Amino acid sequence: MSEEKPKYGWYVKNLILTFNIIGSFGLAAFIIGLILLGMLGVILSIIGITLMVLFLWPGLGLAAMNIILGKEDSEDWGMEMLSKIQSPSVLDIGCGTGRTAIKIAKSLPKGCHLNGIDIYNVNAISGNSLETVNRNAELEGVSDKSKFQYGSATEIPFEDNKFNIVNLSSVLHEVHDYEDKERAMKEIHRVLKPKGFLIIGEWNRYSWQLILYSGILCMVFQRRKYWDDLIRKHGFTILKYENFGGYGQFTVQK
Repeated sequence: MSEEKPKYGWYVKNLILTFNIIGSFGLAAFIIGLILLGMLGVILSIIGITLMVLFLWPGLGLAAMNIILGKEDSEDWGMEMLSKIQSPSVLDIGCGTGRTAIKIAKSLPKGCHLNGIDIYNVNAISGNSLETVNRNAELEGVSDKSKFQYGSATEIPFEDNKFNIVNLSSVLHEVHDYEDKERAMKEIHRVLKPKGFLIIGEWNRYSWQLILYSGILCMVFQRRKYWDDLIRKHGFTILKYENFGGYGQFTVQK
């Protein structure tokens, strides 16, 4: 009998399936177009190429991204910051099924605590639910130093100056309105302690790695300068920017 394993799900699983199905029709149209002669063959080939570029490319690329990122290990998350803070308290916004939050909790010294909040949208991560993240934390042995609950970046359900560190891993691009992004930054500033740290991770729109993964869907993301300006506008100081294969991580201080 196999031991139960954590279930972290896939990012945008339904979107990946939809794109691959539509893209497969494009591949079929392209092949049929090559076989047929005349104008009909040309039209089918053009339609097929278009569907493959718009749908099959990002569909396959995002599937590969889930597989590759799912195997990456970041157990040493934030060790440089954690070493500077005695008994740090951490908030992970958009924790989902706990893929990143649980890794953070594992990095925390004994006696420290992590809170995670999410709106638990199942369209973002397959199997995304409060029950799933709590079960994953239990299986990973961090349920004693982590707590998860409903909450959004624009209305953080905690008091002022509570956390030493706030983490957002590929979350802010999901906050679609710029006004809501600003509201989220103000809320983060509110709950961070003076001199507290903020970590923001976002894909860089024009990185070749993101384009390889997502094709035209790279336009969903923003340029690095967009995040630079948003961060500085709300009273934060950018200490460091690191590029991990197109995925940029800002280390910021209040």
